[in-house]
Order: sequence, then structure tokens, then C-alpha cells
Amino acid sequence: MKISFAVRLERWRNVCAVVSTTFCFDLASAQVGVPVAATFLDRVIVSGSRTEATLADTGATVSVITSEELEQRQIRFVSDALRAVPGVAVNRQGPAGALTQARIRGAEANHTVVLIDGVRINDPFTSEVDFAHLLSVEIDRIEILRGPQSVLYGSEAIGGVISIFTKRGATGVQGDASAEGGSFSTVSGAAALRGGTESVSYALSAAGFSTDGTNISRFGSEDDGYRNRTLTARAGWKPNTCAALDASLRYRDSRAKFDPQDFGFPPGPSFGLIVDGDRKGEGEQWDAGVRGYMTTGVLDHQLGVNRTQTEEDVFAQGIFTNGFAGTRMRVDYQGTWRFGSAGMQQALTFAAEHERQEFESKGPTPASAQNQSRDNDKTGVAAEYQVRLPSLTALTLSVRHDNHELFEDATTYRITAAQPVGQRMKFRASYGTGHANPTFFELFGFIPGSFDPNPRLKPEQSRGFDVGADFALDHGQLSVTYFDTVLEDEIAGTFDSTTFRSSVANLAGESKRRGVEVEARYAASASLNVAVAYTYMDATQPDGQREVRRPRHMASAAVTYSFADARGGLTLTADYNGRQEDLDFRTFTAARVTLREYTLVRLAGSYALTRHVSLTARVENLLDQDYQEVF
Repeated sequence: MKISFAVRLERWRNVCAVVSTTFCFDLASAQVGVPVAATFLDRVIVSGSRTEATLADTGATVSVITSEELEQRQIRFVSDALRAVPGVAVNRQGPAGALTQARIRGAEANHTVVLIDGVRINDPFTSEVDFAHLLSVEIDRIEILRGPQSVLYGSEAIGGVISIFTKRGATGVQGDASAEGGSFSTVSGAAALRGGTESVSYALSAAGFSTDGTNISRFGSEDDGYRNRTLTARAGWKPNTCAALDASLRYRDSRAKFDPQDFGFPPGPSFGLIVDGDRKGEGEQWDAGVRGYMTTGVLDHQLGVNRTQTEEDVFAQGIFTNGFAGTRMRVDYQGTWRFGSAGMQQALTFAAEHERQEFESKGPTPASAQNQSRDNDKTGVAAEYQVRLPSLTALTLSVRHDNHELFEDATTYRITAAQPVGQRMKFRASYGTGHANPTFFELFGFIPGSFDPNPRLKPEQSRGFDVGADFALDHGQLSVTYFDTVLEDEIAGTFDSTTFRSSVANLAGESKRRGVEVEARYAASASLNVAVAYTYMDATQPDGQREVRRPRHMASAAVTYSFADARGGLTLTADYNGRQEDLDFRTFTAARVTLREYTLVRLAGSYALTRHVSLTARVENLLDQDYQEVF
């Protein structure tokens, strides 16, 4: 068990610093082995197709973040880890707890499916995941699958898929706990207990984060604080080699203060800007899933049930103003038949799923907030064929048909190819289509005084391809990808300058996203490792204007130095966000403004004083940059 007692350090206005000591001891003497892939291309990828496959056989573009990297960089929120992934743009609308969105390859935030241990956690009313509330505690790895993936994951997967896998229990008993504190009166802590036998495993964890925050308003000095409490549980049972059961549960409770925009009339000096005000958002989310596995002869079966329940409420001066609640219930079956020969391995997978969504928009009174609820049932069936030819070429052909209660049926498909060249090189390509239904919030949501829904919206349609190559080097790895995607009927925000209210509408024409992604890792020596990523992205609307909050250039770098005695190390990371456009509502027409580029630097270090005691520290925003991610 490790316990950290933090020493608070405050220096400079925008810098967050943490110093802590850590004590460790084992609850049991069990030896836990960590499997390591023989080479980069041998790594097993779960999210790239209907069945597990090595990276050598995967034609899609996938990046992986490991738990070791999260610890080395001392990352506490998943959103901070995603900044280092090529093709992913992250925007946070203020201090900790403010709405945080991730956009993959220029797609919108609600075009990304997010899974935790196979459970889709996108909230039912915006179809997004607010990454402000997603802590990195107990994460084993994160897979980021880029490009249209509706054939695998249905609606919302136009941009890509982020799959998060938590730690499992191993034989024996393992436990750890930590606590730390730093600038802005920030404190956080976590505790976990894991263990198991040959047939049973379990993992329990609790995490908390609290901060007084900062003030984003240009007027006043009120700080906006944030609090997060997250509980997770996971259990597995494998009675024999032909059957297994996996279950998971996650609960999140969050409270965030925020400031309103001034749209008062007549307009004053602060019109259209954030002003100090007593606003608070309270949210809860439950995510639960159970999945069974069974092999009968030549068939592998999976049957899963999962449920997500979310509620978000907003208060002004302590009085409830509006809120949203929703549930997503999903049942799915998947069967895989593996056949062929050693020289031509093949697999055919059939899948069927049914999902029911429920949505409720709430207000203080039925008349003032248009209280209403909506249900939506949808059923999807899919088939996927995988083959590895004698030339070692790996092909995947997938098709899916979705039947929706509120919209027309949709059929999507995907083709991928991977061609290994020797043991250290792979060329890959993929082409796929996708669709995203309008969200419940866009169709029926209501915010008093600021937003009107549009029940006449049409689904968005996407098609795109990417080509790339992966190289396993003597001391590292390199991936290069070109992508090109077209989106039709894009849903974009509108603003009525006479009523000062916003809404949404479908844009006529095609929105285009194209670019280049580069990702590399290099071990300069036994103690020095370097990781870099770069993205060039050109994302435009049908009228040729750039999409807001999608920078043309993004880059990141991480340098890790491990001490010779293997008792700790230092990691220096830098995330660069290039210039991007945003909207300025002060002019009554939502004029465009350019936000300047910025670089966020983080320095993290750890040192094991003894086998059971270690010291850790980190500094965030080391360069003390003033920056805006959203105007």
C-alpha cells in the first residue's frame, strides 16, 4: 500500500505544483507478472475490430496510452493524456471542472464513442463525454481508434472511439493508496484493492479530487471550485477455459462552480463575456455492465448488458434553473466462427444489439422550462469477415444496418487492409462510412433564455479513408498516417441576434477534414526515452470557413529519464496547441476571432527512498503561460 502526504507549494499565478512522500508495503507476497509484447507490431489491439487482433493485422489507425506512461507523467485526468495523441484536439472551457471536449480528426465532440471496460459512457442527452470528470485512477491502458467507426460502434462514432480499460485483480491481494495537494488549494486522493484466485478476480477503487480553482472572468476575482468523487468496481470469473464472466460498475459525483455570460440588455461593457456569478452544476453518472464469454466447438459467443444513467442540474444563486436526465440501456450478442488453414486464417463474426434511450429536460416549472421526455429505440445488426492471406495481407470487411425509431434506417460499411513487410514494417489502409443522429439535446433540449431545440434536424453522414505505415525500429517505433474525411448535413450552432438565443441547424454541402498524423517513440539509451507526436489538420465547413476549436497544428513531446539505480526518474512533457478560431458573441453576429497558440509544459519526478517509501513531485504549466482554449 502506498500513501502520499502532500506538501502544498504555491508559486506563480498559473502554475500548479505538487510535492508528496509515498509509503509502500505489500498486503501479500504475490508476484504479479506483466506481459510484454515481443515487438511493437505484436501488441494486441481490442478496439480495432470485432475480435482481438495484433497491430500487425490491424488496418485501422490506433494509438495506445499505457498505465506506465500515465504514472511517469503523473496525469490525473484522461483529457491531459489525450493531448499527446495525434489527431485529437482537447478544449477546456475554464478551470478544472469546466466542460472539456475531445475532437478526433476535426469531428465534433459528440462524434466520439467512449467506452470504459466495454460500457459506453456517452451521456444520453448530448451524446458526448465531458472529460472534465474523467479521472485517470486505476486505468490500465487507453486505446484511441481514429476514423469513421459506425460499422463497429453505431451512431456517434464518426470521429473515432476511445476505449479505456481498468486494472484487473491478480492472484493474491494488492492494494495502494495515495494523497496529494498543491496550488489553488488542490487536494486529491485514491485507494484501490485488487486480488483474486485462479478463477476469480476483483478490483475496487475510490478516488477524489477537490480544488478552489481559478477565475476566468475578466471582471471580478471570484474563483470557481470543483469537486469529483469516483468509485469503480470490477470482477471476473473464469470457471474453465471455455467460459468467463466480466462485470464492472462506475459511479461519479461532481460539483462545479462556473460563471455566466452577460447577455443583459441594454448591452454594457461586459456584454457577451463571462462575468462573476453564483452558478453551480451538479452531476451524477452510473455506468454498469456485465458480459459473458463462452466457446462451443468452433464458435465463440459473447453476450453483454450495460446501462448508463446520467443526471446534470444547474443552479443560480442556489435556485434550480434547468437540468437534464437520461438513461441508455444496451443488450448485445456476438458470435465468431474461426475457420481456414494455417496459411489462410479466417473468421466470420455476426453481431446484434438493441439499445433504448430515455431523455428528460427539466426546469423549475413546466411552463418556464418546457419539461418534456423522449424515448428512442434502435436495433442494429452487423457482420464482419477477417482473413489473412498467404501473402500475410490481413483484410477486414464489415457491414452494419441500424433501425431507428426516430430516424431513417442507416447502413454503414468499412474495409481495412494491413500488409506486413518483414518483421518490422506494416502498410495499412481503411475506408469507412459513418452516421451520427442528432442528440436529444439538439432535438428537444431547452435552456431558459439561451437555447432553443430544433426537432427537424437530419442525421449527419460521413465517409473517409486513411493510409499509413507503422515501423518497428531497433530502439523505437514510428507511425505516419494521412486521412481524408467528408461530412454531409453537419449540425452547427446558430445565433439569433434579435433574441440573443442560440439553436442548431443542418448545413448544406460538404464539410471536409484532411491531414497528417505522425507518432514516434525512441529509446536513446537504457535510461532515456523520447516520445513525440505531430498533427496537421485542415477542417473546414461547406462555406470554406475553418471549423472552430480545431487548430491546424498540434504537437507534443515527452522525455523520460530513469535513474541508474531504477529507483525513480524525471519526465518533461510539452503539449503545443496551434492557433485556432472561435466565436465572439459580443458583435450580435458571432464573429470569428483567432486564439493564439500556447504550449503547456509539465515536469514530474519520483524517487523511491526505500522499498516502501518514495517521494513524488510535479509542476504543471511550468512556463506560466496565459492562454485561452475557448474564447
